[in-house]
Amino acid sequence: MKRRINKELICFFILVPVFLYASFYISSRIKNNLPNYSVLNRSEYGCSVFYQLLKELDYPVERTLQPINSAGQNNIQIVADDYFGNFNPDHSEVKEWVSKGGILLYLTPGNIYYDFYDQSKEINSDIKIVKEEAGLIILADANSITNDRLSRGTDNAYQLFTEINSYRYNKLYFNERHLFVTDRQLTIWGFIPMEIKYCLYQIFIILAAFSYYKGKRFGKPLPLYEETERTENEFLYSAASLYKQADCWDLMLENYYNDFLQETSCSVDKWLEYWQKEGLPHLNEAKQVYNFMHQPPVKLKEKEVVQIVNTIEKLKEISRKRREEYWKILKKTE
Repeated sequence: MKRRINKELICFFILVPVFLYASFYISSRIKNNLPNYSVLNRSEYGCSVFYQLLKELDYPVERTLQPINSAGQNNIQIVADDYFGNFNPDHSEVKEWVSKGGILLYLTPGNIYYDFYDQSKEINSDIKIVKEEAGLIILADANSITNDRLSRGTDNAYQLFTEINSYRYNKLYFNERHLFVTDRQLTIWGFIPMEIKYCLYQIFIILAAFSYYKGKRFGKPLPLYEETERTENEFLYSAASLYKQADCWDLMLENYYNDFLQETSCSVDKWLEYWQKEGLPHLNEAKQVYNFMHQPPVKLKEKEVVQIVNTIEKLKEISRKRREEYWKILKKTE
């Protein structure tokens, strides 16, 4: 039985670091898993290379998370969205901004522009333009500017670059509001970073496993053991042991001395007089304890305290025996 318990404990402690390692590995992968087509994403589906290239060429580019209509109409805004993404080009704010003269470069993977096919003007097979009153919506393939596509060829990206250069603008915004900002109201759990969530999951799993391991013993018959007989003043001795470990010699002395006074049923000033009156033995040791407790040294030493405690215990035993003798005499007279 003992071997089986040891085996389960070993397995438990081996699995804990495994779970934690998996947690940190997954969280580190999630940390780098930025949205597709983001200029912050350095993976194959990110647009970091195209963005940095424009910066190196001193183009007035900037990444923004502000709404479309927050920018002036003399700017171009680039919106790269994934399949069935969160950006809606038919939104009233977007259409109003474009109709007043804004230029929107709307990129989606695979040229999915169902709503614009009937009104778009085709520049080439990859770029289409939709006229919206005073403004324009330029449609192109989002994959043409991804890091993966640029590593295999730059023709499509160059066509898009040439089309952008054909317009006059003050600022070129990569608008990523739809990739990072949501209109859903988040709970407290939603604000917790994913790394912390995985750590909390692991802690919950560990606690559940520990509870299961301990809970397997519930309901099983427990062997009965003979109860150990409690000794007199057991609490006193236990407390004194703690005082000794903590070097609280003054509390230890006070504890034993008060117990001794309770045994003799005398006050602090009267117990020595009682001792002399009753003719109890070890009077000199009683005087030693009396004088020590009335005028204790400023700094208590362990050896000195242990000696006084032993003497107090000896005097208490004498008082206890005297009390028992009185009880025996009293019973005989009855």
